[in-house]
Amino acid sequence: MSVITQRFLIVIGCVIAAIVGGLLLEMLLSFQAGWPFGHTQTGHIVGWVGLGFILMVFVYSAKKRFGRKAGWPKGWFWVHKIAGVLGPVLILIHAGPHFHALIPILALLTMIIVVVSGVIGVVVHRKAVVLLKDTRSELLNAGLSKDDVEDRLHDLASGEEAFRVWQIIHTPMVMLFLALVIAHVLGALYFGGL
Repeated sequence: MSVITQRFLIVIGCVIAAIVGGLLLEMLLSFQAGWPFGHTQTGHIVGWVGLGFILMVFVYSAKKRFGRKAGWPKGWFWVHKIAGVLGPVLILIHAGPHFHALIPILALLTMIIVVVSGVIGVVVHRKAVVLLKDTRSELLNAGLSKDDVEDRLHDLASGEEAFRVWQIIHTPMVMLFLALVIAHVLGALYFGGL
């Protein structure tokens, strides 16, 4: 079993544990409240905090697209990955297994697809970077700085066919998720207030 396969299995195991833990916590909190946790004031706060984490995910995307001169934002990539799991877990705790409205159900399903495709994207990107390891040595031997080498490797990894196919799936699902989240928040504010 390769190192990438081991890491992938560890990540998948952690994501499954987070989902199960989030659902169990939501069920416990709902049992204590006497009705769905997401409908309580604390449940709403958890939902807003989860949304805040999800919005942090987009800082990496913005820095990657608009801040290319500064190099690949590695630190924000970690924020992207961590917030991309933590935010959805909080949203899962907010939502729980209560399926009573179409928009929140669709938002939850697209969120799950986005998270799974995000995990797959990390693996695809990592594999592309590993395959470009020889290129790193060549560029360093050619006298380029470490930052320039990282930028070029990131660009080459982004150009990989598997990575482009992944982007074709991930990006539209993110946009659909955002549209559903906006519809859910507006509907919740309209029908339920804060």
